[in-house]
Amino acid sequence: MDAQSASALFAASSDVSLVVDRNGVVQDIALGNEDFYPLDLETWVGSPLEEVVAVDSQSKAVSLLQEARADTRTRWREVNLRIPSGASIPLNFTAVRLSDDGDVVLFGRDLATVARLQQRVIDIQREMEADYARLRNAESRYRLLFQLAREPVLVVDASNGRIIEANPAAAKFLGTNPTRLIDKPLKDLFAHTSGGDLGNALTAARTLGRPQDVTLRLADRADQVQLSASQYRQDFSQYLLVRFGTDADRNPSPAARQGTFSIEVLKKFPDAFVVTDPNGCVLDANTAFMDLVQLPSVEAARGESLDQWLGRPGVDFGLILSNLRDHGSIREFATLLRGELGASEDVDVTAVAVPDAETPCIGIVIRPVRRRGTLPMVRDAGLNSTVENLTHLVGTMPLKDLVRETTDMIEQMCIEAALKLTDDNRASAAQILGLSRQSLYAKLHRFGLKDMPPGLD
Repeated sequence: MDAQSASALFAASSDVSLVVDRNGVVQDIALGNEDFYPLDLETWVGSPLEEVVAVDSQSKAVSLLQEARADTRTRWREVNLRIPSGASIPLNFTAVRLSDDGDVVLFGRDLATVARLQQRVIDIQREMEADYARLRNAESRYRLLFQLAREPVLVVDASNGRIIEANPAAAKFLGTNPTRLIDKPLKDLFAHTSGGDLGNALTAARTLGRPQDVTLRLADRADQVQLSASQYRQDFSQYLLVRFGTDADRNPSPAARQGTFSIEVLKKFPDAFVVTDPNGCVLDANTAFMDLVQLPSVEAARGESLDQWLGRPGVDFGLILSNLRDHGSIREFATLLRGELGASEDVDVTAVAVPDAETPCIGIVIRPVRRRGTLPMVRDAGLNSTVENLTHLVGTMPLKDLVRETTDMIEQMCIEAALKLTDDNRASAAQILGLSRQSLYAKLHRFGLKDMPPGLD
């Protein structure tokens, strides 16, 4: 075989082929992988193999050459080669003796593809382990909830009507051990006279997909129970979630009914009523509040901060929360309510904090103020008088002086309004006006509205 044919054969049989003479010098190189073309590996020709091979792989290269020259079977060895750029590439080599003179051919296979596949396998394995961990955690949480639930609950196989799982509350309710309920037909728990109603409820739950409620009589006692069945699917199978209740659940105590009545009244209250957590996030609201903020349902408001609709953003609602923390309640706080569609309306806010409830909350009544005049920002008589005086001054002084006088008048009016709105709280007034406290104190001093605090003269 001529040299050209041999080179083509070497290139076809491996990614990188090196011909090494008996002195360990690279005599020729053949590349069978186009990815190695830009690496200028031809510069290896004429170099000793020990200069081409990385230090940590030199012993492997020597073993390959010795085994090939001894005509023994050589095993594949991973060898790192130094490329002209200074980096190294890993190749899997085997060696074959080429001639009696001691020439040896090293056939190398690229390990980068294998490394990428191995890394991909590792990444997929990590993703699968993370998914399994999430599923295990979710299963643990729901199983814990299932076991701790006070409501009697059974899981029933919809195909055969047998109980798959039962929580301790269900076993206690039925007066038996949870393990005795497993694989027991659900119909065996009820009297024969209730069999038809039970079958109809389970069939409706399977076919309609909506919870079905029915009153049945238990097999071992005379009292009646309320059964609620709802279906769900898992792993292409259909199951039924069966819950039990008693007459006491359907006929709550007077205290419970009173709480229900209160909720229903507030839901239909003509003034807007909203309940928030201590930080101002909406927990519940009535229809009147939804109409004012122009939202379709209370679900759109739950979890959102009331600050985005009530008052000036970052100002009024902060004052309301501050007063509630300090005093527990506020009355007729004048502000405005903004709707999602751009409408706004002047309102009075009455609120109370309930920190000692099972869930600490804030109750807020928002009452629109119809036909309200301008906010009590300035004294009407003083305003008309000042405007009239300015009108008479036209022609007696330059326009720029008139503008300066008008600006001072408006500035004083705004400061008075802010102080009145915040009940003389200068820090809040400065925040409303967009001023620093020092700037506000300076303006108060200039207009003679309030005495300067000590040390800020």
